[in-house]
Amino acid sequence: MLQFIRNFAGSWVVKILFVLLILSFGVWGIGDVFRSSTPTTVAEVGKVEIGQQALDQEFRRQMERLRPMLGGTLTTEQAKRFGLLEQSLQSLIQRTLFDLAASDMGISVGQEVIKLRIADEPSFRNQQGQFDPNIFRSVLRNNQLTEDGYVAMIQRETARQLVAGAVAAAVTPPAPLVQDLYRYRGEKRVAEVVTLPNASIGDVGVPDDAAIKQAYDDHQVRFTAPEYRALTVARLSPDALAKDIQIDYAQLRKAYEERASEFGAPEKRTVQMVVVDDEAKAKQIAEAAKVKGLGEAAKEAGVEPVTLDNIARTDLPEIGDAAFALDAGKTSDAVKSALGWHVMAVTGMTPATTRSFEDVRVQLAEELKKEQALDSVFSIANRVEDQLASGASLDEVAQAQGLALTKVAAIDSTGKAPDGKDAAPDLPGLKAQLANAFQLRTGATSNLTEGEGSNFLAVRVDSVIPAAVRPLADVRDQVIADWQQEQRADRAAKKAQEIADRLKQGAEAAAQDVATAAGASFAMTTPFTRDAQSVEGLPAEMVVKLFAAKPNEVVDGSTADAQVVARLKEIVPADPKAADADLAPVRASVEQGMENDLVAEFTNALRDKYPVQIHRQRIDQFFASN
Repeated sequence: MLQFIRNFAGSWVVKILFVLLILSFGVWGIGDVFRSSTPTTVAEVGKVEIGQQALDQEFRRQMERLRPMLGGTLTTEQAKRFGLLEQSLQSLIQRTLFDLAASDMGISVGQEVIKLRIADEPSFRNQQGQFDPNIFRSVLRNNQLTEDGYVAMIQRETARQLVAGAVAAAVTPPAPLVQDLYRYRGEKRVAEVVTLPNASIGDVGVPDDAAIKQAYDDHQVRFTAPEYRALTVARLSPDALAKDIQIDYAQLRKAYEERASEFGAPEKRTVQMVVVDDEAKAKQIAEAAKVKGLGEAAKEAGVEPVTLDNIARTDLPEIGDAAFALDAGKTSDAVKSALGWHVMAVTGMTPATTRSFEDVRVQLAEELKKEQALDSVFSIANRVEDQLASGASLDEVAQAQGLALTKVAAIDSTGKAPDGKDAAPDLPGLKAQLANAFQLRTGATSNLTEGEGSNFLAVRVDSVIPAAVRPLADVRDQVIADWQQEQRADRAAKKAQEIADRLKQGAEAAAQDVATAAGASFAMTTPFTRDAQSVEGLPAEMVVKLFAAKPNEVVDGSTADAQVVARLKEIVPADPKAADADLAPVRASVEQGMENDLVAEFTNALRDKYPVQIHRQRIDQFFASN
């Protein structure tokens, strides 16, 4: 057949056949490639389009921000129900509006400002608090950002902040509003509190089989084992790589010579010094010091000398060379610096010391191994990512690149095994990857992700053990204990109601006597404000109740292990005109609220200037449930 086509490819018959085939593809298929494409714009702000990819990235970023607050587990569907998708969309729209406003206002952010902002970011600093370029690149890589992309993002964000700052500048909160809010926030209350522990009820007996079964059926969520997953974890560690690296003698000697300054202590000196503004006065002190000593010469000139103990040459910018050029006991001439005119005398010297090659040989070898391992780990990580992206299995990649594989038989989303212990104590970086691992389907492998100490992990889900209710036989003791705890709480609640009824009789019913008679404890609270979370055992909801109560009113509530009854004893008003009244925090709070309102109004005005159109149907299609 192929030979036939070759022989007759030049004939007019074959050419006609090919034309017909091309025309048919144009009608039935190929033409669709050119005629139709699915629009990916999810919203338009003025003439700026927001694409599906931008929304997807922002949505996932919001999910990652919220996931730790929810115990590490958050599915896409849950995030959508929480409103994160809509929040992500509105966030992108607002940024775009402010970008357009900044452009119209001619706001431009220079490179020096960007450099300062990046250097000030805590995430890019090392343990000494200094900006570290390696950490900077690592953070960007983990967040799938390029350096140019991040700089552009910071540039836009800074411009937005300048716009918002201009809108909300010079806001002054009204004094009456600040005072009223101070009264509301500063008002305090005092209450008598009676606390009855549930445990004071004592023995409540043992439930029969029917009651046990009923308690088990009513509270199965308590007895449900979480979802577990069996994982294969591939680890790329610089420490593991360093063990196999050999450093020869020549490398060690060369490194020692290059780093000689690191293996010794510089010369240190104790320097007595005076600083004056006038050159003539400094020269006068210097001349007198050659005869009388610097201390006496300074005293006669009415200047107090200072002593700098055990300092190195680098500790004295501008004047270090002059100080270290002096012999012991000698005084310098007048020396100029940005601070003024200095006269110095050396009163003590500690010579420089250097550790020998043999002293530092082992330490130096370990450092060189670690440096080479760190250089290798990133190149290996890139190769691993490429191989995983090409479809290679985790086992194949691990074998080819020397990654250590660890099997984790069963782990929940918090890192626990079924026995409640740490499922992978030898993989401390795994917990940070569990949120992602619990989003993967069976057989899927995560990306290689960098963790603390430049350790990289990739995770494959081998199997999923769904959440399931534990058999009654396995949790029978827990069911009985829970039933007994509920019985004690119920009986304690009834007893607490009796205490409340007695306190409601009036002031003549002494709360302390009532508490003693009931086997409860008594306390008088210190004055507390309405934002107090817990005072003398009062739960937060009882604090709210007491601020809605009148003097001598009784309220009740409960904690996890006790019943609480409280009677309002006193109301302590807050006076904004009192000498010790601090209105500054309230004023700042009101100012912030007003600024937020102004920015919100400005945003609405921008929406009028740059019309916003949202394509809901496309968003629903792009983010439809799987």
